[in-house]
Parts: sequence; C-alpha cells; structure tokens
Amino acid sequence: MPIFPKPSGKYSVGCSDIVSKLGKDRSLFRVFYPACETEKSEKALWLPSKEYAYGSKFFQCFNSSTRIGAVMNADLDRRVDRMPVVVFSHGVQTSRTHYNQICMELASKGMLAASVEHGDQSANATYYLQEDMDDKAKFKKVWIPFLRLKDEDPTLPEIRNRQLQQRAEECKAVLGHIEEINNGTFQGVGSEIDFNQFQEKIDVDKAAVVGHAFGGTTAVAALSGDSKFKVGVALDADLAHLDQQYYQDETAQSCLFINTQQNCYTDDNFVRMKNLISDALGIKAERKVVTIKDSNLLTPTDFPLLTKWTCFTRFCQLHGPIDPVHLAKVSDDLVSGFIGKHLGLDFGADLDGVVMKHEKHVINGFDEKADGDKMKCMKKEQLQKTLMV
Repeated sequence: MPIFPKPSGKYSVGCSDIVSKLGKDRSLFRVFYPACETEKSEKALWLPSKEYAYGSKFFQCFNSSTRIGAVMNADLDRRVDRMPVVVFSHGVQTSRTHYNQICMELASKGMLAASVEHGDQSANATYYLQEDMDDKAKFKKVWIPFLRLKDEDPTLPEIRNRQLQQRAEECKAVLGHIEEINNGTFQGVGSEIDFNQFQEKIDVDKAAVVGHAFGGTTAVAALSGDSKFKVGVALDADLAHLDQQYYQDETAQSCLFINTQQNCYTDDNFVRMKNLISDALGIKAERKVVTIKDSNLLTPTDFPLLTKWTCFTRFCQLHGPIDPVHLAKVSDDLVSGFIGKHLGLDFGADLDGVVMKHEKHVINGFDEKADGDKMKCMKKEQLQKTLMV
C-alpha cells in the first residue's frame, strides 16, 4: 500500500501525458497542475504499463494497482492565474512516473511541473508514436530499449556525454512546448486533455529545472549558457560526465545541490560539485550544497513511498532509518523554498531558514565525514537488485 504524503499546497492536482509529435525526436512528458477534483475523479496509476516494470512480474503485480494523488486528465482549476514552470529530469533507469511525489507537491502550490521522459535510452522504458498502418486514426507505440552500460566500458564517458547533451536539449524543448501550450499553438498527438484551458495561464518567464542523479547533472547542463531556466535544483547529482565548459560558465543561474548521505558517488564527484558552487565560480548567483541525513540514492524517488515503512523495506534499502514520508517533506521544503525564492513566489524561503527548520535531518553543506569514509555507501549492484526484485 503506497504512503504518498498529501501535498501541502491549497490546490488539488491533475496530470496528463503529452507527446509532442510522431517519430523518435518527440518530446514525451507528464504535466502536473492545479486541478478540479470531484467525487468521481479517478487517480492516476503509478505504473503506466507493464513495460515500465523492469521486466519483473513481481514488481508489475505489486504496483499494477498503485495510484498516486493526482487525477488523470483533470480540468485545470480556474482559480489559477499564471503558473510558474518546473521541468523535471529523471535519473538513469527511471522514468517520468518515478517522481510523482515532488511534482504533485509543486503543482499543489500553483506550479506546472513537467516530468520529462528522455529518449536517450537512459529511461527504464520509453516510447515514441508512429501511425498505425491498419488504422490511420490510431497511433502505435514503438518502445525504445534501455541501454545498459558497465562502469568499465571504455565508451561510457562518450555515451554519457552524448546523452547529457540530448537530455539538456530535451528539457529546453519541453519548456518550449509549454510555451506553445500557453500561446495556444501546441498540437501534440494522442492527447486526452483540452489544451485550450491552459492558454495564458502559464508564466514561462518563471521557469525552473530540477533533476535527480543523472537528471541532476542534466539540470546543471540545462541551466548553462543562454537558458530560459532561471533556477535549478540538482538532487544527488552525478557530475562525472559534466563537460569542463560548465565549470567556466560565469552566467550560471542559482542552483541548489541536495545530496543524500548514503550516496554511492566517488570523491571526485564532490570535488566537481565544490567547483560549481558560488565561491568557486566567482558569481553572484546562489549556488549551495545541503545534505539530507539518513537518506540514500532512492530517497528523492517514489520508491520509498510505494509501501509501508518496515524493517523489511529497510533491509531492502528502499530507505534509511527515518520515516520516508518525513524525509520527503524535508526534501519538498528545500526544493520548493529555493525555487520559490528565486522565482519570486509567495512560498519561497531563505535556504538557511529551511535548514534550521529541519536541522535534525539536514546538514548545511557537505557531510564531510560520510563523503570521505563511504562507510554506508549503497553500491550500484545493490540498487539494481532493489529495482529488479
């Protein structure tokens, strides 16, 4: 039984899947937004189809009926005036549906959150649409396989760098499509929602980009250069494949790096991260690091919230010793407070104040001891076993 916390904002939340066009170079993303909810409203499924179940019958059976707190294809809440935008980038071997909790939280506060499903073969499953030759009025899904890479693969740096560039461009493309939706020029294919209701309801000038793991790296890359994103948040970012150009970007926007305490990255990753904060770059933008205690690489995802917090789920390393619902709320406050501050929103909050509020669970800066020791590091092999139950 899932334990998704109720979003803290004043709005109910709706969601809808959007495909920009036919073909491999499409944009695929799920939007979350303030919505009208009725007694007959049906919540969206967490697992959209069997293809997303990691090839595991157990995982599919266990999560096939799991629903999230957002209503699929709900009508927009007409009380909303101008929704700021958040574009979310997923990590390797996850997808657009693995970060529902944080996206619902932001949407409940009046934002439009777009969770991208990348087409670079880093998603655990994804697809593009093409015409059905038997019925021209229908579309056929063509599935894109996950590209499994080993650490010792000599082509890994080249492939990851290529994926990173594609991912950053996909984030920017999704923001462009959201602007088209706002202008009333977006068409899309196979959509089940009326885009007209979103016209002149979105504030694309107030846009943020957020990502987890490789998606956190994507967020940093998407912020670089002539970007329409004004602020970013990188959750447990893996910066190993971030090109040198990003460390010399003097026009960089504000960005918060939120690390988990039991991450599995190398010391080199933290050196790279230190070179991206404000002091190292010599920029006025606010670039800081915080660490959430007793958390691991899965903490920013929905995985710890899919079942009750028990000794067994702790043994499986779905989470640490702290209730995952509470850690989700801590992360929510950090993300929404930082984004809100830099976009000038009423729920914005000073980072030091948020850290003080959650001082039992947040370290202001790096966890130097844990980062050096790597004593409680969750190995990649363990992560894969957790996901492939």
